[in-house]
Amino acid sequence: MTFVILVLETLLAPLAGLCVIFSFFLSPQRGRLEGLLEELPERFGAVPAQALARLRDREIWWFHAASAGEVGGLAPILEALFQKSAVAIVLTTTTRSGRDAARALPFVAWAQLAPLDAWPCVARFLKALDPRRLILAETELWPSTVILARRAGLSPALINARLTEKSLFRYGFLSPFLAPALRALTLVAAQSEEDAARFISLGVPRERVTVTGNAKYDKQAAPVASAAALAKVAALGWGQDPLFVAGSTHPFEEEMVLAAFLAARRASPRLRLVLAPRHLERAADAADLLAHAGLSLVRWSGAAQSGRDALLLDEMGVLPSFYALARAAFVGGTLVKVGGHNLLEPASAGVPVLFGPHTGHIERPAELLADSGGGRRVRDAAELAECLTKFAQDEAAARVAGNAARTVAAGLRGGTVRTLAALAAFT
Repeated sequence: MTFVILVLETLLAPLAGLCVIFSFFLSPQRGRLEGLLEELPERFGAVPAQALARLRDREIWWFHAASAGEVGGLAPILEALFQKSAVAIVLTTTTRSGRDAARALPFVAWAQLAPLDAWPCVARFLKALDPRRLILAETELWPSTVILARRAGLSPALINARLTEKSLFRYGFLSPFLAPALRALTLVAAQSEEDAARFISLGVPRERVTVTGNAKYDKQAAPVASAAALAKVAALGWGQDPLFVAGSTHPFEEEMVLAAFLAARRASPRLRLVLAPRHLERAADAADLLAHAGLSLVRWSGAAQSGRDALLLDEMGVLPSFYALARAAFVGGTLVKVGGHNLLEPASAGVPVLFGPHTGHIERPAELLADSGGGRRVRDAAELAECLTKFAQDEAAARVAGNAARTVAAGLRGGTVRTLAALAAFT
């Protein structure tokens, strides 16, 4: 069966790749296809000569993450491993943005795009690199990669592992195809007891599954307002005004966020909006939405003018500074079926965290925040407006909720130590 899967996936890989390219070509993100030809050597498993020279005579551990978010989740583990051992860390990613994020980490010896999950590509990469271990992040279950790594003695492991109920249902139909890869895993270090149970039900041997938490919470230092953010707020004349910060928002979700803000502002006229779309290429669309609603706005990249209603963040890395200044925060990807983004960034800042019902990617922190009172799960714009109005009008209530959120964020730390211990024990 394993041989059949390796052959079948190899035959299907070119078709799958063409489907992905075609879908991007028809989407607003078609710009990501630029540079595709330059990517092909890495996609086919080639390792550049300069990388091989840098890695010569070193023990290599191969880590793989999907994109920049998953790279961030691995970062505390990679840094701790780098400090405690002499291994050379090679990090592959599925996306270019992930590769860029990986190359920015000083403890990563080499980063490139992952080989296609096809027998010749993975085998070529393994032969060139000759790593000792393979460690995958979150839900990166690539059958050919895992199977071939196990055959090569790499003790493949899945860390920061998560599996939603929706994914479990979908993977259930693929269980005959996934079974050899699941059996090939020597370790699944799950984020929660619920994730662990789902992996076991999918077919991972129970004795290879343990709960270690999510290491990305260890790097979640409390955001601090930068001098630039403070200067922008002062220039806007917002020094005494409550700020509602909506981060990592998506299309259709922004309309609900805007409706909630307008409703809350009728009760609290000094309330101001800071909006940070998840994808910067959508900044112009978000600006149009705010303008059509009658709000006066300024972009982060533009000159500040006093008396404006809203600030649009159109550069990377700015959002955490505004979480530190917020009266309340909303985290996107939760009022639309995306699965949610980082709730603990505003929570670590001691800010009440508002989020929608779609939290499949972040279910544990969402539940803990809701149970503690540090967060509020809202179903729609009306409920978001109700919560926002309360916090805008009652600073003391916002402070109490924010302290509860900070406590939740602190309690989720420790995954790095537990994960490294599990990797040492499961070889």
